[in-house]
Amino acid sequence: IDSLQVTLTDQELMKLYSIELDNYSLKKVRDMFCFMCFTGQRISDLKKLSRSDIKTNENGNLVWVNHVQKTKEPLIIPLNRYAANILKKYQDDEKPIPIMSEQKANQYIKELCSYAKIDEPIKFIQYKGSKQIEVIKPKYEMVANHTARRTFVTLSLEKGMRPETIMKITGHKDLKVFQKYIKITSKVVENELHRYWDEPQKVLQERM
Repeated sequence: IDSLQVTLTDQELMKLYSIELDNYSLKKVRDMFCFMCFTGQRISDLKKLSRSDIKTNENGNLVWVNHVQKTKEPLIIPLNRYAANILKKYQDDEKPIPIMSEQKANQYIKELCSYAKIDEPIKFIQYKGSKQIEVIKPKYEMVANHTARRTFVTLSLEKGMRPETIMKITGHKDLKVFQKYIKITSKVVENELHRYWDEPQKVLQERM
């Protein structure tokens, strides 16, 4: 198992976002990691982020114009209030968001999640030759910077955003590649079942 297979819950993300910290490095990595969770972008995108990439659109909302090398057109990423609040913290700094190397980030993210007691036991299988070995580790040991992108996708789906809308933000062109990031949680399954079976009239009214 790796960071691609681990995602934070909404409660865990908001706990990280609001937790009081004295350690400067943990504050820095918390804001960097949470900003990625709220925007669905990679650490490599944050490294390129400059103040000129943050715009106010015609609706008066902040957006991040991310010039991705792989695509000709930039990604226009709407910034929710949590991402905007993180930017506000660093409005007087040279960089809009604090940044560090991936290696350092992964180290501090684990330390941060441990401090926040994000320690749910995660069970996975390792193979030694043909032998299966069951391993259990606390969740904070499995979280890395790439967890942020997966968390954004999973939580956006839970909140009801359409996959094609999320792909517009993350920059995914291939649905098969995008599906690697999707973790359909039991919460999504339960919400959709009750929504479409127990409240069909409400759904019809919303569509009118």
